[in-house]
Amino acid sequence: MRFNTELARGWQYGEDPVANHPFGAYYHWCALLCAFGEAALEHNLLSERQLDTVRDDLEASLPGLRACRQLLVVIPATLEEQPRVVDLLRDEQTLRRLGRIHKAFGEALRQEWMCRQLDTLDH
Repeated sequence: MRFNTELARGWQYGEDPVANHPFGAYYHWCALLCAFGEAALEHNLLSERQLDTVRDDLEASLPGLRACRQLLVVIPATLEEQPRVVDLLRDEQTLRRLGRIHKAFGEALRQEWMCRQLDTLDH
């Protein structure tokens, strides 16, 4: 109920770290997508075919994902000018983009797991 209320009207910053608000889980989700996105672009986490399907989404999303990750790993000097996940949630294009990225990584991880399971059966 609190989550829905805060989604509708936004939250008051107060003294609590942003990651402790009901949207805190989304900051963690964005940080995880950021780590996977950077690994995909810089360390070949995905195959070229897999990466090609989400490259534009990743490149468009990484600045926001990095900002969300920073909230979890850097202690800010001030609570002003921090990215608000509630603003991301209200932007349908961003949500669709993040959903496609999430789905692509999920599928890549499932495929990797299946390959490892088959390798285990062969030995």
